[in-house]
Amino acid sequence: MTSDFIPEIDLSRCIGCELCVRVCSTGALALIENIAVVAYPEACTYSGVCQENCPTEAISLTYEIIFFGATREEAKEESIKGTQL
Repeated sequence: MTSDFIPEIDLSRCIGCELCVRVCSTGALALIENIAVVAYPEACTYSGVCQENCPTEAISLTYEIIFFGATREEAKEESIKGTQL
């Protein structure tokens, strides 16, 4: 199963330790010039193991939130309400 999303790698935080590459079971990640990259995005299953094992938190997985049963405006209003203290 492949995902429509790919991990984002903050190049300024990556120290080239290669840990994410070693734990990626699908081989989607590679180390190029001591920086982790998503070399094969089609292989990524978005399992999160790379993010969980990154010692510098250079890898993040983003998610899209979908509101079912609401219009776009209702979802936007609800989202704004949820962020207010």
